[in-house]
Amino acid sequence: MASIPNDFIDNLLDRIDIVDVVGARVSLKKAGKDYSGLCPFHSENTPSFTVSQQKQFYHCFGCGKNGSAIGFLMEFEGLDFVDAVKDLASLAGVDVPQVAGSAPQKARQNLYAVTEKATRVFQHQLKAAENVIEYLKNRGISGDICQRFQLGYARNEWDGLMKRFPQNEHELLKKTGLTTANDRGRIYDKFRNRLMFPIHDKRGRVIAFGGRAIEADQKPKYLNSPETDLFHKSHELYGLHLARKHSQDDHILVVEGYMDVIALHQHGIANAVATLGTATSSHHIAQLFKIWDRIVFCFDGDNAGRQAAEKALMTALPLYLDHTIIEFLFLPSGEDPDTYVMNQGAESFKNLVTQATPLSEFLLQVISKGINTRSLDGKAQLYDKARPVIDQLPKGTFKSMMEQRIAEQSGVPLRGKKPPAVSPQKQQFLNDNPNRKMISLLLNNPALCEKIPDDLNLHILSFKGVEIIDRIVEIHRANPHIKSAAMLEHFRHTDYNQFLGFLMNMYDHLNAEQQNLEFEDLMNFLNKQINQVKIARLREKQLQEGLSSEEKQALVQLLHQRNE
Repeated sequence: MASIPNDFIDNLLDRIDIVDVVGARVSLKKAGKDYSGLCPFHSENTPSFTVSQQKQFYHCFGCGKNGSAIGFLMEFEGLDFVDAVKDLASLAGVDVPQVAGSAPQKARQNLYAVTEKATRVFQHQLKAAENVIEYLKNRGISGDICQRFQLGYARNEWDGLMKRFPQNEHELLKKTGLTTANDRGRIYDKFRNRLMFPIHDKRGRVIAFGGRAIEADQKPKYLNSPETDLFHKSHELYGLHLARKHSQDDHILVVEGYMDVIALHQHGIANAVATLGTATSSHHIAQLFKIWDRIVFCFDGDNAGRQAAEKALMTALPLYLDHTIIEFLFLPSGEDPDTYVMNQGAESFKNLVTQATPLSEFLLQVISKGINTRSLDGKAQLYDKARPVIDQLPKGTFKSMMEQRIAEQSGVPLRGKKPPAVSPQKQQFLNDNPNRKMISLLLNNPALCEKIPDDLNLHILSFKGVEIIDRIVEIHRANPHIKSAAMLEHFRHTDYNQFLGFLMNMYDHLNAEQQNLEFEDLMNFLNKQINQVKIARLREKQLQEGLSSEEKQALVQLLHQRNE
């Protein structure tokens, strides 16, 4: 599991209680042996989200998300695996062990220290930059909002920032993109005479910067940090950490610039983020859907805005599930969120948001653009253009409804492509009930591993998933007291992770006694299946080449057992 030992993960999950972790973020109520509440990962009115204290496992019967306390933090807080483990370790009062492979993590911490110090330097310099302060005042930005976004100023000096860092940290400045070099190798500050916008990751750590030109003839108007070990612009969204902190809205606004986000905050609209000089990526959308079920893209109403909206639309299609909502807000020509909210006010902007165009309507507009749908030729064009677009939608109610709409407009039933073929191995794994039952029972109650005899040879059967059972038994032998959630964590980075989370709930409704009875019945069935295979093999050999006396005796014994 990344660079953290399995036994540390097992012990960590043994020390913390998932009810405490989830309960601090979701309102839970006791419901029988478990706890329940409204799912934090999709909108619902009736609780379908459960937390099992016994198994240290959460599961939503509505959206299907499930996992351990580690998995919950990764989904809810948007953390990666290592950071989620560190947060839980802090809660449990233990230190994550220093192991081989931790050097890159140390290097990243050094880079974070550099970006944080640079942010403080820029903030301090802003206090003396009267022309920049005047610019911000004219834009209606208060001191409090400047502090919230940690706005600053880079002086008009070639080495103004470098002078604030010791010589042994200059290489780190370069690695964070704060300095650059010319053709002759001279190192100098990348940002000079610019209003500085620190860019934060989802945890609020500064990972990069954007700089706006102060002088009218200064080019380019906006300058961003380059890609670094900390900063990948297609993965980051400006203001995401603040939207999560300051907004309780059920939707998120995606706008186009730093000042749009800042101006909306200034007017009390905190549920806004911006892309960073790049088109909306699938990673952006997937990241937002982990937190909100409704995304509203806000674009200028000009041609450039429409083109950007169409790109976002096409990127979103494969991620558009039935419980999610995407809408498109087009502002009047010449307006952006910054100017609109300043001139028209927050309430007027909020009213515009309520009138945003649903994805379904915008999709139909895009597909039918330039087509005369009243003619037969046009209907044929519509059908041909719609088919590959609708095929990108995930299977579900929305896709079926869009297919119906296209069929009504074109007069031709639209049949999407067949879903991607599941590999034979995985399909067999899904279909073979005995091993699925075995895996589910063992995940629900790892102690059942003790009931599996050492000489049970499941590999003799054609059922897939035996390697998973072997691995579960192996893990249990190494840690006899392991709980369900910790067992699942051992499979986090395997191809079967998503299936195991589903199988965990197959026998969730049974108590321990019922699970034991089910397991005994299953073992009897599997033993009979194994014996039948052994009988078939011995009889085949008997016909082909004859049996030894020991094999004859074994065949008689197997036949006797079968008849009993």
